[in-house]
Amino acid sequence: MSERNTMMNEDQITLGMLIAVIQDVLKQWHLILAVTLIAAMGTYVYTDLSYRPVYSTTTTFVASAGGTSTTTYQNLTAASNLASVFTEVLNSSLFKGEVMKTSGLVRFDGTIQASAIAETNLLTLRVSGSNPREVFLMTQGIIEHHDVVTEQILGNTILEVLQHPVVPTSPSNPLNIKNKVVKVSVAIGALTCAVIAGMSFMSDKVRSRSEADTKLNCRVLGELYHEKKYKTLKESLKRKKTSILITNPVTSFVYTEAVHKLTSRISRRLHSHEKVLMVTSLMENEGKSTVAVNLALSFVRRGKKTLLIDGDLRKPACALILNQRTQVYSLVDVLEGRASLSEAVRKQRSTGLYVLTTLKGLRTATNLVSSKKMKEVLLEASENYDVVIVDTPPMSLAPDAEVLSEVCDASVMVVRQNEAKAAELNDALMILERSHSHLMGCVLNNVYGAGRFTPAFTEGYGRYGKYGRYGKYGRYGYGKYGRYGKTAAVKEDSYES
Repeated sequence: MSERNTMMNEDQITLGMLIAVIQDVLKQWHLILAVTLIAAMGTYVYTDLSYRPVYSTTTTFVASAGGTSTTTYQNLTAASNLASVFTEVLNSSLFKGEVMKTSGLVRFDGTIQASAIAETNLLTLRVSGSNPREVFLMTQGIIEHHDVVTEQILGNTILEVLQHPVVPTSPSNPLNIKNKVVKVSVAIGALTCAVIAGMSFMSDKVRSRSEADTKLNCRVLGELYHEKKYKTLKESLKRKKTSILITNPVTSFVYTEAVHKLTSRISRRLHSHEKVLMVTSLMENEGKSTVAVNLALSFVRRGKKTLLIDGDLRKPACALILNQRTQVYSLVDVLEGRASLSEAVRKQRSTGLYVLTTLKGLRTATNLVSSKKMKEVLLEASENYDVVIVDTPPMSLAPDAEVLSEVCDASVMVVRQNEAKAAELNDALMILERSHSHLMGCVLNNVYGAGRFTPAFTEGYGRYGKYGRYGKYGRYGYGKYGRYGKTAAVKEDSYES
């Protein structure tokens, strides 16, 4: 059993690494395209400017040994012997000068080559040059003076013209720019992909559970697997995302179980006095808001009276994930004294989750989250609820998470697979470690290639199909998430004050 698990872990690491490398290559598609287009244009220009047409004409001679009676062997030998030295003589300056004089040529920058056709007494003469007229005149001159050459080389060899030359009308090296451009573009594109893949392979990013264990200075609490962004073709065509919630029927079984397992591990590591748990990440689009919402829903299923607070006042996302479109009071109203905590908190009728969210973001929110009122709100919440989950902004974009870590009891870092560098993650983890909150560990999120090797799959849950997928749900929290407000897949839940 141990060997089997080791093999599965190795397969998982290999697959995860491969998928991460492919993702990095695909992310750089614009760079690959730009380099390929530049190479194609450069090849086109260079080929066009450097092209020199070459015109060729061919003459065929029949070689035979002189004398009253000759054998076939003698004729073949004569052609072979003549071809071996004919080219050198024809290209000699003395012979060329004589031919050019009788042909009326001032200069000739082409080539002359003679070759014997195998197992025959035929000799082929090929004259090539940049000017078709000069090529033809040179060939005619050679035919008229070849007897001088044969007498000097082989006195008893006779050459008879079998095929007369013609004036070449098209170059023998046609310009095929398209073929060359395609070959160079494919080669450069492949080389660029290889370079990006190599850089990805050598990068310091976290791409698997094994790398998270070795590269990060904290405990890995669990993995949440890649889930499809769009559940159906219709949703894909309409760009209609489905909320990735454990209460959503279309959310995969493996993802739901992974959330419950994560909640169980967090529950066991929470001290008795620790009730306020903050969920943060280093960068945006790592999926921390979805993780925070699902942790809160999972705690509710465990019978805990749970409050979810969207502490990301700059770009709030929890309300959008829960499809909460209306609001009487927000966290901002509570912090600014316009409402009490009990007045602002709303309860979902379907799940029993208590929420304190914000619909509109603020440009500056550090003064609010660092205020004395925020500490009072969290203290009051910890007295009235079993668990309080606080979603915070990414640590690389704002100091809010660092401030909130001083007033929260525990913290969890969400790390998206193949996103942030391990060194930067460890710097953020060190900040949380030194804060007031108890750093419980990190969650490896949006993991590709892992669902097939999970215990749930290997123990028989594989019948659920390709459920081990997890979409870019982080966009619900950051990026252009506002455009999904009108297309949320889950119907708006009812709330009670």
